Amino acid sequence: MKFLLALVFAIAGICLLAPTAANAQATRTWVSGTGDDANPCSRTAPCKTFAGAYSKTAVAGEINCIDAGGYGALTIGHAIAVKCDNTEAGVLVSGTNGIVVNAGASDVIWLSGIDFEGLGPSALSLNGIDILAAGVVTVQNCVMRGFGSTNGSDGNGILMANSGTTKLFVRDSIMADNALVGLEVKPQAGATALVGVTTSAALTNGSTGFRANDLNNATTINMTIDDSVAHGNAGAGVNSTGGTGTTQVTLLHDSITNNGTGIVANNGNSTVRFGYSTVSGNGVATSGTGTVNSYGNNQINANGTDTTPPVILLH
Repeated sequence: MKFLLALVFAIAGICLLAPTAANAQATRTWVSGTGDDANPCSRTAPCKTFAGAYSKTAVAGEINCIDAGGYGALTIGHAIAVKCDNTEAGVLVSGTNGIVVNAGASDVIWLSGIDFEGLGPSALSLNGIDILAAGVVTVQNCVMRGFGSTNGSDGNGILMANSGTTKLFVRDSIMADNALVGLEVKPQAGATALVGVTTSAALTNGSTGFRANDLNNATTINMTIDDSVAHGNAGAGVNSTGGTGTTQVTLLHDSITNNGTGIVANNGNSTVRFGYSTVSGNGVATSGTGTVNSYGNNQINANGTDTTPPVILLH
């Protein structure tokens, strides 16, 4: 009889402990400017930082913001969404990256409604978003500004330096006043980057607005930029730099204005095609040793040099 009672109590104890283990990570967590990372990150007891909430959020779960606050840097290692469109969610860093994405080959990452601040040249911050590995990354309604590293590779609003095959989609976002590039797509050797940008802007960056960069000899870079703006960048508004792989950029319904050069295609394996776009006020409209083709329906005027690229037929 004593043995049976002991067995019953043991089973009951296991049953009581099981829900605690199962509920260690929530599918949705919350952060607040007045939160505490010692909290469970629930709606009524939110955490203070993205990193605090991430540790308590299940794979493929979601972190939301209750109110305005500075939520700190974060490294993402698995599928997750960080969505704060209803308020001012800040990631302010000095000398480092804002958010690093280093996840699995099939993981889906969603970043939305976040203001990344690198504090300008004196802080030497690296990149607003640094993408090393993931299946799909979506960046929506975000601002990446003031990342000022001068080490020659960092200092970008978004740096996509992925291994494997990664898809990046950027929508309704601004990359401005960074030391190097607004959006730098520079995959690791042998990797593939598939990038779509829409209704976004790369403004007054120290080098380039949008760049597809195959200097690491990636297999494929394919970037489409639609209904977007590259304005006031010291170098090119849009730059496609080829290596031993294939680098292709397609521009549709874009405004490329007041940059050092409007559109650049460097090296033989690099191609830029553009249509229904305005290229105006740049030092030079188009240049480079790669291929720049117009669909013949663009406005190319008021540049220091109004180059006329070859026209290709729409199919």
